Amino acid sequence: MEDIERVKSKLPRGTSVADAKYEGSDIVLYVDTEDFFVDHHDRVSQIVSDVKKRVHIRPSKDLFKQPETARARVKELCGDHVEEMIFQPELGKVIIRTGSPERIDNPSKTREIREETLWKPQVERTPAIDSKYVNRARELTVEDPEFRKEFLNEVGEKIRRESDDEEWVRVSSLGGFRQVGRSCVLVQSETSNVLLDCGIDPSAEEGSRNNFPHLDAPELDIPALDAVVLSHAHMDHMGMIPYLYRMGYDGPLYCTAPTRDLMIMQTLDYIDISHSEQASAPYESKHIKQAVKRTITPEYGKVTDVAPDIKLTLRNSGHIIGSSIVHMHIGDGLHNLLYTGDYNYDDSHMLRPASTDFHRVETVITESTYGGRDDEQQPRNQAQKQFLSKMKQTLAKGGKVIVPAFAVGRSQEILGVMADELSHEHFDATVYLDGMIRDANALHTAYPEYLSKKIQKKIFAGNSPFTDDQIRSISSHEERKQAFEDPSCVVLTTSGMVTGGPIMSYLKKEASRSDNTLIFVGYQADGTLGRRILNGANQVEIDGERVEVDMNVENVSGFSAHSDREQIKDFVRSLDGRADHVFCNHGETKKCFQLASSIYKSLNVSTSAPDNLEVNRLN
Repeated sequence: MEDIERVKSKLPRGTSVADAKYEGSDIVLYVDTEDFFVDHHDRVSQIVSDVKKRVHIRPSKDLFKQPETARARVKELCGDHVEEMIFQPELGKVIIRTGSPERIDNPSKTREIREETLWKPQVERTPAIDSKYVNRARELTVEDPEFRKEFLNEVGEKIRRESDDEEWVRVSSLGGFRQVGRSCVLVQSETSNVLLDCGIDPSAEEGSRNNFPHLDAPELDIPALDAVVLSHAHMDHMGMIPYLYRMGYDGPLYCTAPTRDLMIMQTLDYIDISHSEQASAPYESKHIKQAVKRTITPEYGKVTDVAPDIKLTLRNSGHIIGSSIVHMHIGDGLHNLLYTGDYNYDDSHMLRPASTDFHRVETVITESTYGGRDDEQQPRNQAQKQFLSKMKQTLAKGGKVIVPAFAVGRSQEILGVMADELSHEHFDATVYLDGMIRDANALHTAYPEYLSKKIQKKIFAGNSPFTDDQIRSISSHEERKQAFEDPSCVVLTTSGMVTGGPIMSYLKKEASRSDNTLIFVGYQADGTLGRRILNGANQVEIDGERVEVDMNVENVSGFSAHSDREQIKDFVRSLDGRADHVFCNHGETKKCFQLASSIYKSLNVSTSAPDNLEVNRLN
């Protein structure tokens, strides 16, 4: 409590503090003094500068107006821009949800709300597309504020416990090394244990040991973890996060807000699919809820204490919305680790390129998905031309274009590519979205600040690629019949590696038609049906039925949300802090070794390609 007392000592004379709590690494003061609450910004900025901790001022329960009175006043101040208000007396704040946050979330308006209601406003953007999954995610994020307050305080106290004199740091490879899938890395010091990602392997047999990370490794004690950090919300990185809570973990999960929401959507969908296929998911919806209630969402670039000796910084990785490169500063300058997760060091339609703004890095763990000797991708503008050409050729001869893609990331990139075509009068084909793509689109409209400047401008100008009139979403078997009956159209559907989901129905129905085209726009892992089709299989088995593949099969590289070999080397070269060692993971075995060799020869940096279950000391 020493730092709380230090903050309180710097408050203006006469300021009454009703309560003081930790909120993770931050400090929150609940004050009874109206003048200070209304006009505290300059003084708090000075305090933050002095104590080097983030400090928040909120009203005590005795200060703010009753929710009914405050609700009416906020409506008067903000008019029809307010869509929903959620009052949380326990946390002293009102969450204001609106489709136009720029009309409310500005200094003059938020100050006016504080002055008139004495509540702390928190403004959130509502999605432009209705989605039951996004709605459920939003519900979960505001449940049980009293629990949330106490939990964050407990996290803050644990972060501030005494740490040992640091001498060593090590990483254990629990999944995703010399393979793509089930990413999981344990980072340990003498004081702390932090897990980075915990995914499934989509190419492994459902429910088999190879489907999941090595969570039975002797060095991993799940209940004793200090923190779990999630780089992004693809199932091969986060599919087993709720399982950790089933196995006794009850600590914080750190990720960006879009990653949290996407995790909720995809893990709930994972359970639904498992049940529909008469399979057993490794966790239940209550474990997802446990994770959400304990999620802390730092903004990009904000330094956050996650353990007594570990500071976390997340920065944009350019892979999917909200995806992060994870930087960990361990000990008092002892070691700096950079875990890339999946990243794209290139401009794309949807996202900005991965950040290299890390001032000190001794060790890098980089993905190697396209790190092989022959993995140079064609320029994105060429990929766009190739995709549109194949699409138009197929539509011109009256066929269907079927594009299997990840619901999150690749689907939005393809929609971005098609956006200009959709605006042309000559393009009259319908674009059907099947699977969770519509829900992912909805979430993108809720977080435009995480997207590229180009897409932000389109959204704010009312030209969003997510809400075009020619786009139809499919959410039932009946609606899917519309796409089957439409003789010439574009179908964008999950799953990206053809491992299950709606794509299987389209292959059964459409694969034998020679005027149709299947366009792969993403990586097809070894062992997946997508890889077999890409390699030329002319007959496949789907749900026990033999299906002839007579449709055209095209592979358009260049849309990848992963950096290729040269981009990875450019990324490592461009880091503000020069790395001493690079570990290559998240790639087929030969690609991990080829990338490690290339980085060593080109950059004169020590490299290796560890295997799963290896433990490496970093210092």
